[in-house]
Amino acid sequence: MTRKTNKINGILLLDKPSGVTSNKALQITKKLFAAEKAGHTGSLDPIATGVLPICFGQATKVSKYLIESSKTYRVIAKLGIKTTTADREGSVLVKKTFKKLKNEQIEEVLKLFIGKSEQLPPMFSAIKVNGIRLYKYARKGLTIPRKSRQIVVHSICLKNYKEDLLELIVHCGKGTYIRTLIEDIGIQLNTYAHVTELRRISIDLLDCQNIITLKQLEIAKKSQELHSYLLPLDTAIKFLPKVNINEEYRSCFIQGQKVMLQPEATFLNQSLRVYDHNDQIVGLGCIEKDGFLKPIRVFNFN
Repeated sequence: MTRKTNKINGILLLDKPSGVTSNKALQITKKLFAAEKAGHTGSLDPIATGVLPICFGQATKVSKYLIESSKTYRVIAKLGIKTTTADREGSVLVKKTFKKLKNEQIEEVLKLFIGKSEQLPPMFSAIKVNGIRLYKYARKGLTIPRKSRQIVVHSICLKNYKEDLLELIVHCGKGTYIRTLIEDIGIQLNTYAHVTELRRISIDLLDCQNIITLKQLEIAKKSQELHSYLLPLDTAIKFLPKVNINEEYRSCFIQGQKVMLQPEATFLNQSLRVYDHNDQIVGLGCIEKDGFLKPIRVFNFN
């Protein structure tokens, strides 16, 4: 029997629990909403908790902006131990004693990681090499050559240091592996380190104050209040300039046709939010030099 699905559009800010993969959390959420189409916007490690935006329906068309947005994490690292996965789930590879550090020493080391740098992705990651995800090689005990990737760390704040535990707040760009960052910090502190707790606390493009757990969603479903937790899809693109078009132009735009606008020099060749005469978003567009508004993404809410 085919399960009935709903055409839902919007963004849900899920608080992913520890011990669940991002994809599993997505599938549970999708089933609760009986949604026809859904996707998440950047994987969290299984041990990690925190903000995992779920995009439903037409909102999947703006997911790239959330994926590319900088994010902030709270991480607790244990010094003196290196594991196979660089977190608490891995097997211990080696232990090393170290002298108690001063907060000033740690803060000086953290400064070394601010800005752009090259980072080698860990073997236990979802990156594909030759069509196979790295973690599948790693589970067989294999180490595969892989390319370093440029990352950006905006800031690292030392929140607490006690015995062998470091608590840090890390604000970084997309593609940054916190596990690898922690290992590298450990090396600079002349010891080893691995992640014991990791929580994504915010995404730059979103207000992440009101995130919802899977348990809360289950309760909301029973009381038929699930949809009250959905944010409009344009929540993720509020940083883009906005233009409105009339009803005649709307009909052309949603069919993928260019429409004539009076161009503003500051808007040329950049993405814009496009709304109709009722102030409903209809898509994303770009004003070309000839003054025509070219559709980039069209949202179909029918």
